[in-house]
Amino acid sequence: MRLLDTFRERRPFPGQDPWVVPHAGSLLLVQAAGGNRRIVVKRFKELARMDRNTETVIWAPSGPSSHGRHVWAPELHQIDGRWYVYFAASDGRATNHRMYALVADDPLGPYEELGPVRDPDHDVWAIDLTVFTHEDRRYAVWSGWEGPDDGFPQNLYIAPMSNPWTISGPRRCLSRPQHGWEMSVAPVNEGPEVIRHAGRLFVVYAADASWTQAYKMGLLECTGGDVMDPTSWQKLPRPFFTGGGHGCVVDTPAGTYLVYHRKLGGDPGWADREIRSAPLDWDADGYPVVRLGGPSGGTSPARGTGSSPGLSAGGSSDGLGRVA
Repeated sequence: MRLLDTFRERRPFPGQDPWVVPHAGSLLLVQAAGGNRRIVVKRFKELARMDRNTETVIWAPSGPSSHGRHVWAPELHQIDGRWYVYFAASDGRATNHRMYALVADDPLGPYEELGPVRDPDHDVWAIDLTVFTHEDRRYAVWSGWEGPDDGFPQNLYIAPMSNPWTISGPRRCLSRPQHGWEMSVAPVNEGPEVIRHAGRLFVVYAADASWTQAYKMGLLECTGGDVMDPTSWQKLPRPFFTGGGHGCVVDTPAGTYLVYHRKLGGDPGWADREIRSAPLDWDADGYPVVRLGGPSGGTSPARGTGSSPGLSAGGSSDGLGRVA
């Protein structure tokens, strides 16, 4: 890094719902672009210099499509030697949002469409699909509605998969907005990501209204048993991270980071979001902690000063870490 770069104020990097993976000595950021009508991959060397990237369009609808508009929150996963992109999209009607998958032999394509990824028994509004394996079985986790016309709340659901693009069993509700900090503006759980540490399994998720500065992140932990059983999971009773949301955790040569987006202005809307990152560490009790002073800043986690956060399957919170 040049000496001048050390003292230069970092410019905001516009973007949303970041998903970053390491590949061949670089980092790849997958994003919706072009008015949310195509998917791009941006390749760069450092989180601190995401603006120095090479962009490749990896997917766009070839014509009229049931999923060519409102493309949201793509994720890029390498599974069994192939690359899968999961994204949500619609035909322009918000209630028609569903999840879709692409596959390629290289992360920059060319990609083949695999069609919708859905629970056939609950074919309702669904976004933010992520996938993981546990004890040699594959699962999908996403955000959705309970019924076809609900609007709110947005819950997190889990379902088994028979392959990387096929849900093979009925969904179960993993998390509902229950604490005050999850619904100070709107009751939302979305943007799940699975992370692991020292044999423990967590889901980091975004909570509250993404179109406001109330957006934040929560944490679920699997405490044992069947991951499809909601009672096997416990929820942190206060936010894991505040000041931003819908993030991912990525390992880089410089360390492990939470990459997330935050809203710059106070007026409701999605047009003024930027992508940031901050170092992620683990406390003495084995819970993730986001540290200040990352390559693009970072905001302070609202979970105390290194003490165990405590987990609860119930209760209520005032958003300050106190559980009633």
